[in-house]
This record gives sequence, structure tokens and C-alpha cells, in this order.
Amino acid sequence: MRKQLIAAGIATAVGVTGLVGVNVVNAATDTSSSTNPMSSLVDAIASKFSLNKDDVQAVFDEQRDKMEAEREAEAKQEVAQLVTDGKLTQEQADKINAKRAELKAEREAAKDSNDDKTREEMKDAMKSRRDELKQWASDNDIDEQYLRYVMGGGHGHGPGGPGMRPESSDDSSS
Repeated sequence: MRKQLIAAGIATAVGVTGLVGVNVVNAATDTSSSTNPMSSLVDAIASKFSLNKDDVQAVFDEQRDKMEAEREAEAKQEVAQLVTDGKLTQEQADKINAKRAELKAEREAAKDSNDDKTREEMKDAMKSRRDELKQWASDNDIDEQYLRYVMGGGHGHGPGGPGMRPESSDDSSS
């Protein structure tokens, strides 16, 4: 019973942490990094409840993967609905989904490359990436408001979020 309560508490903590931001939760995959913001939480939970740190990390990783899969499915569903609503063509939707997968793979490959960059260098890289995405959208006749589905799963997180939205939009709910 105690282990079930602990596991439920860990799952709840992971869920709440997921609300804070995708980037923080994604950082939990590298437990050896001193820059991992979740490492201290994993250590604290393991210590507090006399659990194996690797087991606690496994729960965090499992929950992160589950949440990521749910966000991906939701984003694909929202893009499909845009096709149904006539706001995107199927070709545009396919390009958005492919671009999202491409960017995810790039983020995974470059996960540790920001460790030695200054905050200003990271901001410059994000601005450059945002400009590239705007150009990609223009080249593919995709309204910039839909770039949020490329990066943020449609919820306005990350570089595809509010900063990517056009100044005025026909769709005030986005």
C-alpha cells in the first residue's frame, strides 16, 4: 500500500511538472547532467521515500513519454480537424506533421548542444529558427498561425506559440 501511495504521489508530481513546460520535463532524460532541473527532484523523492533513484527516474521517464505521446496524438487530431474545417489542405497538414516530426528528431539529436551556449546565443538561435519556420510556412503556403502545430502541439508553447501568431487572425480562438 505504501509503495502504491508513493507511486501515485510520484505520478502526480510528474503530471504537475508536465504542466510547467515540455522543455523542463524533456530535460529529465539526462540524469547524469548537473544542469538537469529535474535531477534534484528525482534525488529528493528517492531520498525522502528511501527509493532507488533509477526507479524514480524510470517513473519520470515513463510519464514524460506518455504525456509526449498524448500531446502528439492531440496535435495530429487538431491538424486533421483543420483539414475537415477547410482551413488546411491534406497536403499542408501532412507537411505540418512531417515538419513537427523532423524538428522533434533534431531536438533529440541536439539535446546537449545548448549546454555550453550563453543565454544570448540560445535566444539568437531561437530567433533564427523562428525565421526559418516562417519562411518554410510561406514556401508551403501555410498561414503562420498554424506554425503552433509544428512546435507547440497547438497550445502555444515554444517557438511555435504566441510569438509565431500573426498580428491579426481570423480565428480568435487560437
